Amino acid sequence: MKIAIIHSIYKPQTRGGAEIVVETIVNGLQKRGHEVFVITAGYDNKIEEIDNIKVHQVKHFNLFNFFDLGKKPVWQRLIWHIIDMFNDVQTWRVFKILNTEKPDLVITNSLKGIGYEIPKLLKLLKIRHVHIIHDMQLLHPSGLLPDKDNFSWFESIYWFFCRSLFGSPDLVVFPSLYIKNIYGRFKFFKNSKLEVIGNPLPPETKFEIRHQFKVGQKITFAFVGQVEEYKGIIDLIKGINDVGGDWQLLIAGEGAALREAKKLSLDNKKIKFFGRLNSQELEQKIWSETDILINPSRVPESFGMSVIEAYARGIPVLA
Repeated sequence: MKIAIIHSIYKPQTRGGAEIVVETIVNGLQKRGHEVFVITAGYDNKIEEIDNIKVHQVKHFNLFNFFDLGKKPVWQRLIWHIIDMFNDVQTWRVFKILNTEKPDLVITNSLKGIGYEIPKLLKLLKIRHVHIIHDMQLLHPSGLLPDKDNFSWFESIYWFFCRSLFGSPDLVVFPSLYIKNIYGRFKFFKNSKLEVIGNPLPPETKFEIRHQFKVGQKITFAFVGQVEEYKGIIDLIKGINDVGGDWQLLIAGEGAALREAKKLSLDNKKIKFFGRLNSQELEQKIWSETDILINPSRVPESFGMSVIEAYARGIPVLA
């Protein structure tokens, strides 16, 4: 079967767990004998071959590139999101790719930066469509669920149009029952088949059972993920600075809160920063040393990849 995978971010651009999941799905489908290609956001309209996968990059047609979204002021982001939702130019570019490649199946993930009219395009082209939910992005532009249901007028209009634009793909896959129920509460995907399938671990994951650590020995904590304030990293550093005993905290990841996190840790040599690490580096520098993973997220998580990666290695989790 020829399968198209559409996701906003793909190698060499990576950010968080969703990108790891998409890459794992791409590689898994290819190993099963399917012909797979990727459509993703890019700085130019071009085709690259990455790890034997054909990757179509779609250039932005908006105020600025999707990858620069977090650096812009709120009023510019507001206009950007409106253009992105009804972006006929980028939808036309995707149509030309699909018309050339002629896939049997399209699996969409995050469409931010590519265009929210793609589901309607797939229905017009009569191509089977599976959509995979990774976060709350169709409810809120940031992908994060606001406190309770206190949506602003813009946010309410945003999820109303998202619900209309996405319609009912043939199949919608959720990583957890929790996020499936949230989308159900907002009446998304009324006529779609809905499935809950946990996110896959990368194939190179080493499964093991750890020996229990002994009371009194040095404890190594780890934080693995995007270094953003909403992930709770600032709360974690402020809290752990006052903890006595023999311990260290390993922090792997990058993000907007990295500078503040390092500033708060200047006087504490027990806290070490590693930046973004690939899977092999994570295995050597983080997972092999970790006794307890700490996941202090301040927002609802749809499916924490670092949590199940810790579970696979027999590492207990404090969440």
